[in-house]
Amino acid sequence: MRYTYEAVKIKMKNKINYYPIAVKLKNKKALVVGGGAVAERKVKTLITAGACVKVVSPALTPQLKRLAKSGGILWTARTVRRSDLYGAAIVIAATSDNRVNRKVSRWAKERKTPVNVVDNPALSSFISPAVFRAGGAVVAVYTHGRNPVLSRDIKNFLKENWNVFLSYRNRS
Repeated sequence: MRYTYEAVKIKMKNKINYYPIAVKLKNKKALVVGGGAVAERKVKTLITAGACVKVVSPALTPQLKRLAKSGGILWTARTVRRSDLYGAAIVIAATSDNRVNRKVSRWAKERKTPVNVVDNPALSSFISPAVFRAGGAVVAVYTHGRNPVLSRDIKNFLKENWNVFLSYRNRS
């Protein structure tokens, strides 16, 4: 018997579309398709998580070029191929070409590899929350992929008011 949300008829007020999870990517291959500003942000976050990042794109931002030159990332200077996904633990499609993004999404899903198509939850098997780090905490905010701007604004509000929160928490 297959158990699904509908099958067990769990009554919940606030059903969630995504299960919040933190993934250990240390020493895992992460593939980023695209070389623009959005791809750069994703690459930096993946590096922070300890991933071994491969970027496939005909062109890169100056910062990504510096990272490639210094050995911080592996850059393949061409359009993406299906074989680029081999061995990837996670895939992020961050191009401005919807055809490429759709193709990458399909290939990743065929391999059962988690894929995020930036700004397109329908093509993604996961979404990336807005994140900030403070002290030992990592705070992630998401809106089920429906309103990334709201996620960013909530994250920024929390970040700006973090010390107020800590003072409240530490009151006597």
